[in-house]
Amino acid sequence: MMAAQALALLREVSRLEAPLEELRALQSVLQSVPLSELREQAAELHLGPLFSLLHENHRLEELLKILMLLLRF
Repeated sequence: MMAAQALALLREVSRLEAPLEELRALQSVLQSVPLSELREQAAELHLGPLFSLLHENHRLEELLKILMLLLRF
């Protein structure tokens, strides 16, 4: 299940100080996850860590792409 992989990557991003590779992997996974799968897992998608990274000035462009992919559903 691709949504499970996205959830795992979100958890990993929240634990790391500079999760650049994980953000790229998350973006790639989110592009291939069917929206219906994401909707089923919506309650488990904790986006707080992504917003925290925005405040810490991490790769803004990559974070915005990820957030836009998540906002599709």
